[in-house]
Amino acid sequence: MAQPDFPPVGVIIPNFNGVHLLRRNLPSVIRAAAAYPGTCSIIVVDDGSVDGSAEMLRTEFPSVRVVVHEANRGFAEAIHSGVDAADAEFLIFLNSDVRPQEDFMAPLIRHLEKPEVFSVSPLVLDEDGRVSPVSWRCFRIKRGRLRSVRWRFDDLKSAAPTESLFASGGSVALRKSMFVALGGYLPLYKPFYSEDFDLGLRAWKRGWRTLLEPASRVVHEKKGSISENVAADRVRKTRVCNRFLLEWTHMPGKDLMLYLLPGYLFQLIGRLLRLDLVYVRGFFAALRRLPEALRVRAEIRKHQVLDFWRIVDAVERSFGLKA
Repeated sequence: MAQPDFPPVGVIIPNFNGVHLLRRNLPSVIRAAAAYPGTCSIIVVDDGSVDGSAEMLRTEFPSVRVVVHEANRGFAEAIHSGVDAADAEFLIFLNSDVRPQEDFMAPLIRHLEKPEVFSVSPLVLDEDGRVSPVSWRCFRIKRGRLRSVRWRFDDLKSAAPTESLFASGGSVALRKSMFVALGGYLPLYKPFYSEDFDLGLRAWKRGWRTLLEPASRVVHEKKGSISENVAADRVRKTRVCNRFLLEWTHMPGKDLMLYLLPGYLFQLIGRLLRLDLVYVRGFFAALRRLPEALRVRAEIRKHQVLDFWRIVDAVERSFGLKA
């Protein structure tokens, strides 16, 4: 029986041609939902699959609600359809290639009951049990680009929760009302990549925190639906393009002018000399969307209460990288 002090939770799983992933990982999600002390519903959004995913779900997992897109719309729109269909305020987004531990939900949801917390990440493990760097995220400017701060799980001073710059969109718990207030994932980053980074930064800039909760754990498979269904060059070009858009949207103007723009120049020259045309195409694809990124940047500033480096400093102090 559900315990009344644990709020209802909705789990949203986007799917595109991932019938084999759903068969493998959905049973673990169902067991976790049953183990959660409150009520929990599971919604799979089938994003235009042609592998029989929706039919398989209705036949083999009748307790799961299925929302169907007749044509593929991309990760963000699949999540948005799931959010629209969910009744719960507290939501968990899981990719179809993520397998949660049975007790992973309650530690995440407890944090969301604090009004200043926007999202919580579980500890993400790979298939060999190693802690993935996507569990905790922080970035600094190095060699002319915004680069991830390297860390080890042993660096954590304790198993206590710590602040993080953003939670991976593949395994995150968050509040529906805040997600909607932020406008969800932005069209700027379609079809995939960097939308979770952007979402976390927009939340932080409003003063809404993201946490890592090491007591909650999931396993993320090495190869997911994007890599299986999209050509490798397109995946890399999109990743490159969206990282530029993210920097132009969120980085302070002084850092863009003094550090990032010179870094772009040197990197482009180096990539051209190496004939890395995918990278170059990614840059120019981003450049074509610069006016859109600047409009988003201006809109974010209207609601901003914390600047980028103040957020980064807070995240590093929480982790224990700064005194």
